[in-house]
Amino acid sequence: MPKMLPSQKLELAIYKHVKALEPPVNASLVQLSQILGENNQTNIAERLTALDDEHRIQLTKWSGGSQWPRSQFKNDVAFFYSGSFLIKIAPLGRRYFEELEQRAEQENKKPLVFISCGQFHPEEIQLGKNLAMKVGELTELEGYFAENRNTLTGLSNDIFRALEQCAAFVAVMHHRGEVETLNGEKHIRGSLWIEQEIAIAAFLTATHNQDIPVLLYIQQGIKREGVREQLKLNPVEFTEEAEVLADFASRLKSGTFPTSAK
Repeated sequence: MPKMLPSQKLELAIYKHVKALEPPVNASLVQLSQILGENNQTNIAERLTALDDEHRIQLTKWSGGSQWPRSQFKNDVAFFYSGSFLIKIAPLGRRYFEELEQRAEQENKKPLVFISCGQFHPEEIQLGKNLAMKVGELTELEGYFAENRNTLTGLSNDIFRALEQCAAFVAVMHHRGEVETLNGEKHIRGSLWIEQEIAIAAFLTATHNQDIPVLLYIQQGIKREGVREQLKLNPVEFTEEAEVLADFASRLKSGTFPTSAK
């Protein structure tokens, strides 16, 4: 999505001012200049004119005891530069302004570093939280660590959306017990949920054609399984949670991870 133009940001600022007050809002170019932080009153008049012409706002002015639309005045100089006027959001303009609000919200969001970490033990949950905090402390990105979600709505609206939007992915796999294969071989397995999140991240990377940096920590002894067998992730082995946090903080400080942010 392209970034908002300066003119669109000014239009959004006008909308927010009008929205916050009881319509129609009485205003003047001098007042709007101070409120919106726009020193060029001509720019404000141009945006108001364009929004009025596009039927996104309604501009009127009291004259002779009656309220008249801007089109009934001799020219825009007489309308804008002589006293105050009234601004009201038009029904046709609401969707436009709501879309501008959504775009502004997206632009203001920090890129996410998705933290996939076990939650079976309190130490694992605390590690996930600490990793997310380190991202916020040491980078301009935001660490995302989602604790247990027990509903499909929680998954789709929260975890899956964060995975889709993440700029980098960190996974920490802890022991989840010993399993035996059909041929009788035994090995230590990691978290199946984290295996799934790694698979989802790999799928999104492929389908979105984006190179998402991945950092994988594996507790010593866990066998490579599933999608990880096909991915060259160069996992970092650990025995204690403190090792993970120290290594991760070192990589963030040195700038070696994440290598990019979309």
